[in-house]
Amino acid sequence: MSAGGIRVGICDDSEQVRRQTGVFLSAAPDLLVCGMYGSGRDAIAGVPRDDIEVLLLDVRMPGMTGPAVASGLAASGSNCKILYVTSYPDEVPVRGALRQTVLGALTKDVRPENMVSAVRLVASGVSLLAPEFIRESAAGGEGLMDWLADPREREVFRLVQTGATNARIAEELNMSTSWAKQTISALCRRFGVKGRAALAAYSGGAAFDHGVRN
Repeated sequence: MSAGGIRVGICDDSEQVRRQTGVFLSAAPDLLVCGMYGSGRDAIAGVPRDDIEVLLLDVRMPGMTGPAVASGLAASGSNCKILYVTSYPDEVPVRGALRQTVLGALTKDVRPENMVSAVRLVASGVSLLAPEFIRESAAGGEGLMDWLADPREREVFRLVQTGATNARIAEELNMSTSWAKQTISALCRRFGVKGRAALAAYSGGAAFDHGVRN
């Protein structure tokens, strides 16, 4: 994060959406809206120039789709972290969506405070999905494990669901107890739940409403 706050960009072909999203994010003292782009090509040119750290990127746009923009930015060497924002969760399949610099996806009706929280999490390197995407992936045959990129996180999640303690998880995976605890805390943030019991019972979206919680 830069000294003045997290530098955020917004890419959407709707001027109204760009303006409204900018108002939401600008209200947060630690977020700086430094770039607004009306097309994918504008974003590819502007993100490096504006030194954007987190880009809120529309998935469905004329000319260039969100995934095409993400690929273009990655090919250019940009380290900007990307958060997809869309009205169509079924257009963002879980498997393969969270990769490289794409760290999350939200729906456009997400509450403003949850959008702010999501930007902060993505800026810190934490990946996340709103429950709508998890439900869509489950309907398509994908499971929650499919979007946990780290194999060890998948193993920790699996063991938590069996009721394993931190000590047991650490023993199973040959890691320290503190590492197991930290990983469980990270998983709770990603799924938007509070505590091990909620994580163990998590079934894809029931634990939070339209986004992530602080």
